[in-house]
Amino acid sequence: MERIVSGIAAALLVAAVLAGGAAARPAYLVPERDPALGTTIVRIAGDTGTAIPGTKGTWGRDARHVYSKQAPWNADGSLLLLQNRDGGSPARLLLDGRTYAPRALACGDEFLWDYRWHPRRAQVLVNVDKAGRELCLFDVLACRKVASWSLPVEVDGIGAGEGNLSDDGRYLALGNDDVVFVVDLSAPSGPAKTGPRFDLEPCGFEGDCTIGNLSISPSGRYVDVKFKGKIEDTKDLHRILEVDPATLALAPHTMSAGATRCGSFQGRTDGWIFPLKHADMARDPFDGNEDVIVGGRSCPGNKLGRVVKVRLRDGKVTALTDPAHEASVAHVSTRNRERPGWAYVSYFRAEGKRHSDEIVAVKLDGSRTVERIARTHGTSKGCYRCEAHPAPSPDGRRVVFASNWAEGGGGSDDIKAYVAETAQRTTTNLPARSPSAESARHK
Repeated sequence: MERIVSGIAAALLVAAVLAGGAAARPAYLVPERDPALGTTIVRIAGDTGTAIPGTKGTWGRDARHVYSKQAPWNADGSLLLLQNRDGGSPARLLLDGRTYAPRALACGDEFLWDYRWHPRRAQVLVNVDKAGRELCLFDVLACRKVASWSLPVEVDGIGAGEGNLSDDGRYLALGNDDVVFVVDLSAPSGPAKTGPRFDLEPCGFEGDCTIGNLSISPSGRYVDVKFKGKIEDTKDLHRILEVDPATLALAPHTMSAGATRCGSFQGRTDGWIFPLKHADMARDPFDGNEDVIVGGRSCPGNKLGRVVKVRLRDGKVTALTDPAHEASVAHVSTRNRERPGWAYVSYFRAEGKRHSDEIVAVKLDGSRTVERIARTHGTSKGCYRCEAHPAPSPDGRRVVFASNWAEGGGGSDDIKAYVAETAQRTTTNLPARSPSAESARHK
């Protein structure tokens, strides 16, 4: 069982909160404490159609961060980026990373397309242009390109929208549906210094091997290629390529024959690993800082806990949560580089299940230790942008998430960003909410 350290008093407090009905949406920039989980929730996007303080802009109906695997905070946590859509202006907005006060991009947002914060340089974004032919470093405060490289082929953004840089900020994996290659960002501006292009081979099932996304690992030693097939054998399938440190050439990395895989891929050791959904990569301090990938279990019939870790060196699989009465995993983020050893996870709503509609932090050591952080209070069925997509700050003390705060109602298209602020602590699972208690809360 996951470790329990909070006790009966907290369980009674949760019961009281549930009996009192659904929580009202917090006012803009007015912190509200969650009495059950001990965290503070702050709405960091204003009411739709209202003026954005300190700028000439207006809040849109959809004002939130990008995605769980794309860090919203910069390297030192001093800045935070939001998207401001559906009637909002500007389309991208900088906030103070600690007070959440808005500050407009100095030169508009037309210079950015698919971007990531540089992991070491606080003012710098790494950006691929819309045409997929230029990679640059962009100083968001000085409003200028720091460096720029032309790419050898047209690429699909940064890893098809879900890639990240190596932890030292030097390496990046780019590609399209046909090829993938590694870029060395330490080279001077001009033609990009890249490794040889690796042809993305069919996964073995004709017509169902479309590339979903790709990314280099935190150490820069591996590239994860994730497929988005729909059939049982290819859904959430991952293949790991190893990077030659001298030439940056890519090749399938040989996995342990004894590592757990799924279905017809169980015997395929040439880079294939256990299938994971919405996974992110990290370095594991409990295992010699090995590169690992953490995601939601996606192997039909498998009974592991729903949050799973796979070691990239050999494909070893470790279940990180208890599967008993566990809700389904939505998204996973490991953008907490200064707090290694934890993955931040959101769960879908499932009445009577543990972690239903919650965001938690899961320890990577296999102890099944879980920190409960926040409830999203949202309804996301049929609304992708309404999903929470939690993403932690570099130090892991704050987590940004999206919500339409439509819990108990008929749904809403007013999607805003929220931050759960919490001290680092080890908490517990409280008993699962019963269907009757959930129903009472919605009346």
